[in-house]
Amino acid sequence: MKRGLSMFIQKDFTLARRNILIWLIILFPIFTAFGASGITDTYSDTPKMVVMNGEQLEHDLPAEVKVLVADSKDEMKKMVYDLDAKIGISDGELVTDGREPKEAMKKAEQMLKGEPINTATLSKDLFEKVYAFNLYGAFLFFGIIILFSLVEERKNKTTELQHVQPVHPVIPILSKVVIASLITVMDFAICSFILNVPFQLGPVLLIIVIGILLGTVLGMAMAFYASTETQALAILKPVTLVFLMAIPGLGFFLGGIMHSVAMADPFYWLLRLIHGLYTNQLNPMYVYLSFIVSLTALTLIALNWHRTPYGVKKHHNA
Repeated sequence: MKRGLSMFIQKDFTLARRNILIWLIILFPIFTAFGASGITDTYSDTPKMVVMNGEQLEHDLPAEVKVLVADSKDEMKKMVYDLDAKIGISDGELVTDGREPKEAMKKAEQMLKGEPINTATLSKDLFEKVYAFNLYGAFLFFGIIILFSLVEERKNKTTELQHVQPVHPVIPILSKVVIASLITVMDFAICSFILNVPFQLGPVLLIIVIGILLGTVLGMAMAFYASTETQALAILKPVTLVFLMAIPGLGFFLGGIMHSVAMADPFYWLLRLIHGLYTNQLNPMYVYLSFIVSLTALTLIALNWHRTPYGVKKHHNA
């Protein structure tokens, strides 16, 4: 069995490496994590101050304020004319590009006069939610990887060949889960580093296991209705936009009645658990619900897998 599993993993790894869709799936959450990580700096009410080289000590700027150093006035203008709220100080005057928020300008004027300022940024809770939602993106495509791996087998007409090989029927599916898991764990680790997740081994491993279980259920459930790429894409659009993104996102950010609606979506529980990494409060209810639903669904799928185009058909004697 081990030999059969390693052989299938090697084959699926080779196919995944050649698939441009898999590469896009790997890179998407990483790119969005970089975007989310820049929110704090870009939208902070406290500007980053730019001073000339050698003049750092002349300006009594608060220790909490990030100070950038320019070697020339032209370099200072390039820094200031950026998307971030950067404001320069030159010859006792502020250098701006006219796009800075009013609150940032007010604080810059106070710093120029040597007055104390409030260095607080936007709501910490808001940033934690944004970071959690972006980190949640590492799990969004787990089921999609499994579904398209199965569809690709169907397209290449290798599904029937697998059924006659001397391995247990679960091995081909398990190898796809392993490949999808490796991709997910890699994305989760990179995004966690970018988004400054407070690392706690136990909760992190628990969330990864739950994410893998839910993703496996989703991918295999969609396989009941999709045997071609066209059918897979037709199913993925509503599932991804509504089930994976819209409902969890609205419940997460709006709360209230949307929270009650989103509670019917297992991926909303996963999103809440990921947010719990930042708040250090993993709600055990979401853990229990996730395991119960995942294991129950996987049992039902296993009992009926022979009905799909990817399972071994059962033959009944007359």
